[in-house]
Amino acid sequence: MVALHHPIQPVAPPLTIRELGPADEGLLDTLHEALSTRSRYQRYHGPKPRLAPRERTYLAATDGRDHVALVALAGGAPVAAARFVRLRGAPDTADIAAEVADPRQRQGIGSDLIARLARHAAAVGVRRFTATVLSETGLRRSLVRRGWRVVEADGPSATLEIDVWALLRPAAPR
Repeated sequence: MVALHHPIQPVAPPLTIRELGPADEGLLDTLHEALSTRSRYQRYHGPKPRLAPRERTYLAATDGRDHVALVALAGGAPVAAARFVRLRGAPDTADIAAEVADPRQRQGIGSDLIARLARHAAAVGVRRFTATVLSETGLRRSLVRRGWRVVEADGPSATLEIDVWALLRPAAPR
């Protein structure tokens, strides 16, 4: 009898998703450290070896209405975060941002967090999301394929927008 050997694929721990708040500043540092230099550049549009104390405080200073953030945890460690911040001059619009630790990218975690944020946003009167992304990355093209509209482009970056309800509809079959 011949034994067949199959490599065992490590199983990622299940995700827990919860709101991120002021007590979670340390989680932000841990997640930031899990991002590659390239991922940090894409998220912050420039070099960002570490978060400054005031940035960390701002990112954790959520209020559940105008600044909402979610964190995805695997085995207690943060693997992703996403947030929206309502625009003061346009209260029905919020800017969003997300980051996913490099080993967990391309697994739908970021999209799931954004959809959850869209549900929350709709409940508090936000109708539209905007996102500013670097034009040189594939993210811009990916968002456009998903229904986001380019509303401004200045060379290195582009601002896109989408109605939050569009994020809540099931994707059309391909």
